Amino acid sequence: MSLSNIRLAAFDMDGTLLNHQSQMAEVTKEACKQLQQSGCKLVLATGRTFSSAKLPIDEFPFDGYVCSNGATIHESDGTLVHMVALPAEMLVDAIPLIRQHPVYYELHDAAGTRWMVQEDRERIEGLINQDLQVEGVSLRRMSFYKICRPVDYQELVQSIASGKTTMVKLFIWHHEEEVLKQLRAELAQWEETTTITSSSVTNIEILAKGVSKWKGLQYFLAKWSFSAEEAAAFGDADNDLDILSHVGHPIAMENAPAHIKEIAKYTAGHHDQDGVARFILDHILTKADT
Repeated sequence: MSLSNIRLAAFDMDGTLLNHQSQMAEVTKEACKQLQQSGCKLVLATGRTFSSAKLPIDEFPFDGYVCSNGATIHESDGTLVHMVALPAEMLVDAIPLIRQHPVYYELHDAAGTRWMVQEDRERIEGLINQDLQVEGVSLRRMSFYKICRPVDYQELVQSIASGKTTMVKLFIWHHEEEVLKQLRAELAQWEETTTITSSSVTNIEILAKGVSKWKGLQYFLAKWSFSAEEAAAFGDADNDLDILSHVGHPIAMENAPAHIKEIAKYTAGHHDQDGVARFILDHILTKADT
């Protein structure tokens, strides 16, 4: 199948564009630069906030950003052009439920600020210091110590309930999958008003109903007058399912689970072995048929 008509390429970050050290390797930057110079638009489509997405890419000039799984959309200069908030009433009820579980959690607002309940920090600190080799714990530690803004529980709830603070994403993490399964079952009561997804087996990501990376990407398709058939997307997790199901050229990573690979037309190499770069250089820029 020809890859010659790709005019836009969208990239998930963790487990896809970035290696296990959460870095965009030099070979990946060079491949993306060549792809961009060929006339292809490049868009980040990530579960990260815009500010968090900017950290590992070393100022690489992407043409657009679909962040927080599509809850916020940003132009190349970072301008916020679209935002979808989580229902305030849902958050007010869900936060105390989540606090009953031994999990790490954050709330992200439209500006990209990460909020954490001050009274829960001691418990959460113990959780992320149990085993430093666990998947995702290094990112949690960085967020906990350097990024998250602690706030008193009652102050946070009142700010959300009054509309003073608007949240776009609720992020939950635990290194044991079974712990998350139990919590996700309890969170299912809000499925009519939210989208519940994940970017790995160690997290849960909650957004407003209908929010997805694919919905966010449609903004840029319309802006540049591209069709879905002219778009490619690289991904590795459940929060990539929607975008991979709609673009003309869905590309799953080798490290993706089987159900993600099943919906993709192509498979790129492992994210820790420059899989995105190799696919761009070997299959897109060469205009190869696969």
